[in-house]
Amino acid sequence: MFLRKILVTGALLFAALPAVRAQEWLVGARFQTYFDNREYASMGVDGSKTLFAARLTPEVGIRWGGGHNRLMAAVELLQEFGDGSKFLTEARPLFWYQYDAPRAVAAAGIFPRAMLRGAYGEEFFDRGWLFHHDRLQGVMGQYRSDRGFVEFAIDWEGMQGEGRRERFRILSGGEYEGRLLYGGYALSLLHFAKSSDPAPNEGIVDHLLVNPYGGIRFRAFFDFDIRLGLLQSMQRDRIAEAGWEAPTGGRLDLRISRWGFTLSEMLYAGESQTPFYGLYGDELYACCTFFGTREGFYSRSALSYARAFFDGTVDVRAGILFHCDGTGLGTQQVLQLTVRLQKIFGGRAK
Repeated sequence: MFLRKILVTGALLFAALPAVRAQEWLVGARFQTYFDNREYASMGVDGSKTLFAARLTPEVGIRWGGGHNRLMAAVELLQEFGDGSKFLTEARPLFWYQYDAPRAVAAAGIFPRAMLRGAYGEEFFDRGWLFHHDRLQGVMGQYRSDRGFVEFAIDWEGMQGEGRRERFRILSGGEYEGRLLYGGYALSLLHFAKSSDPAPNEGIVDHLLVNPYGGIRFRAFFDFDIRLGLLQSMQRDRIAEAGWEAPTGGRLDLRISRWGFTLSEMLYAGESQTPFYGLYGDELYACCTFFGTREGFYSRSALSYARAFFDGTVDVRAGILFHCDGTGLGTQQVLQLTVRLQKIFGGRAK
């Protein structure tokens, strides 16, 4: 009986050898450092602060099926500069399955947010918030064509437990590009719950934000991009039971680029997109808080530089931004360095 088991096991291993040989091991690392100095003392919405941190994410995985399937594991090591209380500010795991084909991409598990392609601008996620929330926990699917894409994702930001309720976000985006004109949308639906205790200000908020947009891109020595979009939000605090808030606004973006430099202007006109900020603050709203302007106006001018080096493994982005929210002027300086490395072992690299 024992000999029979050995023979059966050996036969199974022998049959699996072609599949094993077809697999490829992936070993890599992603490094990013982020500096963001905000000087907003004269403004009525956001406070001055400086964000400075670095993140290292070593990863390992296996690829098979002609390179279409991946199973990956990684750990995100975050260190806030100047934090001398401990060796690492935070360490968080990532592990995910990924299917990658020319037309379709899918992922499940805890995976990098960079896999999304939607135009989720700062009306959705502030730059600093994105750096500190680099992972998605859930699933995503994406379809690509020669002219555009559409995607859908669920990010489970908090699970239900003792004293707390679940918190999750649905994201969707898409874009279609013609010869000159293009159009698309970005959407976020957040179910936000603080706790299950019947304490004051511990509410449940449903927050929907959709941004349909259209624009034109063309080249005339410089690269031009002119975009006009609508910001429509639907928000309800179930505890307050005060009905739905539906703030509306318009956003105009102008961009001129050449040699890696970009001169841009963004204008927002409309109602405050953060009506419950006084109750829930940054816990509810991940957006740049200037979109909560009470003056009905926000302007951002920026001069930035972005370029990739060493076959795209090193990416440098820097910029200086000038903000006006109708009450004062503020400046912001941003520097971001990203390094992406990956080595493939076994089989043929694709």
